[in-house]
Amino acid sequence: ELGQTLERMAQTLRDQLPAAGSGGRGWVPPGTHPDPRPPDEADVVVVGGGVVGWSVAYWLKVLEGRRRRHGMRVLVVERDPMYSRASTVLSVGGIRQQFSLRENIQMSRFSANFLRNINEYLGVPNEPPIDIQFQPSGYLFLASPQNAAALEATVQFQRDEGVQVTLLSPTQLKEKFPWINTEDVAVASYGLEDEGWFDPWTLLNALRRKATSLGVQSCSGEVRGERWGCTVRFPRGTPRTPHLTPKPSSFCHLGQPHDVASTAVCTHQMRPRECVCATPGSPGAPVTPWHPSPPSVPSSSCPFVIDTSGAYFRPDGSAGNYLGGMSPPEVSLQGPLRSFTPLFFIRHLQFILFQEEEPDPSDLSVDHDYFQEQIWPRLARRVPAFESLRVRGSWAGYYDYNTFDQNGVLGPHPRLENLFLAAGFSGHGLQHAPAAGRAVAELLIKGRYETLDLRRLGWDRLVDGEPLQEHGVV
Repeated sequence: ELGQTLERMAQTLRDQLPAAGSGGRGWVPPGTHPDPRPPDEADVVVVGGGVVGWSVAYWLKVLEGRRRRHGMRVLVVERDPMYSRASTVLSVGGIRQQFSLRENIQMSRFSANFLRNINEYLGVPNEPPIDIQFQPSGYLFLASPQNAAALEATVQFQRDEGVQVTLLSPTQLKEKFPWINTEDVAVASYGLEDEGWFDPWTLLNALRRKATSLGVQSCSGEVRGERWGCTVRFPRGTPRTPHLTPKPSSFCHLGQPHDVASTAVCTHQMRPRECVCATPGSPGAPVTPWHPSPPSVPSSSCPFVIDTSGAYFRPDGSAGNYLGGMSPPEVSLQGPLRSFTPLFFIRHLQFILFQEEEPDPSDLSVDHDYFQEQIWPRLARRVPAFESLRVRGSWAGYYDYNTFDQNGVLGPHPRLENLFLAAGFSGHGLQHAPAAGRAVAELLIKGRYETLDLRRLGWDRLVDGEPLQEHGVV
């Protein structure tokens, strides 16, 4: 009997290897569906293969356990398989605990633990260990005299929730970070634990690789919603409809959405964010990347700084680069979910900011004048060394934004019983993806939240017109 078992295992391995003389042509690695089209049947269709979508798919397979005899059939549909325009891989990669809403703090704490033990969750046998390149330098929020009391109250609330955070006076701030201009700063909050930034692409690939090893299938295409199913339309070719059996365990699930999913959920548009690359130093003289920074220049251990003006920046690697941006002004927009951010990437600085006029969502060109006229002055005022920035390059991406209350929307749609949503995180999707994915998977499999109680992030608040106020939106 043992011999027969070993022979079956050997035959399985032979079946997975390329045929002799084929040169490897036509070979499909284990766990990868050989047909680029979607399967004929699926129990769950995840629309949007960004970090939130793949997190949902991963947790569905982890939590199903032995509940289903043949396993849940999960399909992830992504219309941009190269992720050339995806917001996940173009984000600043931050994670923080300093929020004013309990649910956001809880999701951040869950995600921080997940990332700390990422190889226990997402490690795949015989694959290299995962290194998300986490930089635990914390977040530094600066408050003006008008906002000092509010920040102090928020910090007390955060401490009550278990967040490790301290308050700094202007004198303490200057002593710790001598490169910062403390003019108009009344108080600052500095995160001491589970805050910093990491590589978004590594997390996305790790989730996708692990989910695929667990049996999740994926394909490239666009999704059109239906009551009991969905149609996947390919960039080239005819539509194909995976059959979704109309029963409580079958859902058409909407993960982090793109435009293709918006028709089934809400009015959702993507607005470009731009990024410009520059280097601080004397005009015409590049900064030597491997030498220690002088006290007037932020070092590689600089925290993620949130300025009183809404501008922000953080180091990006150890070669004298920085990544940053600026929060949008209040703009009246139509529909509960919209996307917006012109994002600027600069060397020794990389920036994101919002414009009052929405740019063309199909145009990802960079507005260099906006950096020169709006972002640069704000940063140079806070860090005088940034007055000598020099632009070297640029890129653009997208930002998913919920204009109703800037918080994620999780859970079932109030009218479409087989449609679940996980979107609208307004810049927090990457850091909250592990928690949001598990929460939605728990709803689908167990019918309730178990790990975190995120009921307040459901659709009811949109229907009732009762926003959840998060004062820590960046």
